[in-house]
Amino acid sequence: MERMTLALLALVAGVVVGLVRGGGFARLLTVRLRRNRLLLTAVGLHVLGVLVGWLWAPAMPTLVALSWAVLGYYAWVNRAVEGAALVAAGLLANAVVMFANGAVPVSTEAAARAGADPTVVAAAGNNIAIGPETRLTWLGKVVPVAFPPRPEVVSPGDIAIAAGLAAAVSTGLLGRREPSRAADVPDDRKHPAIDRDDEALGGHETADETMEPDAEPQRFAG
Repeated sequence: MERMTLALLALVAGVVVGLVRGGGFARLLTVRLRRNRLLLTAVGLHVLGVLVGWLWAPAMPTLVALSWAVLGYYAWVNRAVEGAALVAAGLLANAVVMFANGAVPVSTEAAARAGADPTVVAAAGNNIAIGPETRLTWLGKVVPVAFPPRPEVVSPGDIAIAAGLAAAVSTGLLGRREPSRAADVPDDRKHPAIDRDDEALGGHETADETMEPDAEPQRFAG
């Protein structure tokens, strides 16, 4: 639940920043994502994990972690989008720590600092309290966040996902930035070869350019 809250806050923040900078929702249509079928694969794995978990509980965290890994790969495929690489890193970090422990390790000390009940937090969903045998502790839920009215504990991966989502939404609202055209380039940069030729002449103008209209008859006079 805390991950959903953090992601929602990140989306709202991204929308606010994008609109303040002059963006619009219609510009989100300019964002092109690849390999969208990976989303269906990730959702299917998550649903399968929930269904199989009713029959065999240990299968649920494994399948859910696999769905996160697929989502992370999807985000990495679309890393050209601003913030997608951060989302990919966060999802993969959460998947790795869940694979390593069979659940999401939670720091009861962090929960207490946030103002939440450590027992309730550790028992929620796929969470387990961090213990001596916990692997990759630093990737677990170790960051206290005092969300009003409900304090939470999140992981570094959750923070990366939230930051990436905010960046993706805010820049998406601004639309694509078109590259500068040749017409926008200053005149002194359009013809560098001509500038070099002028320098080779020592900055002097050619005879044709300096000759006055009446200078031609004078040259052959006498």
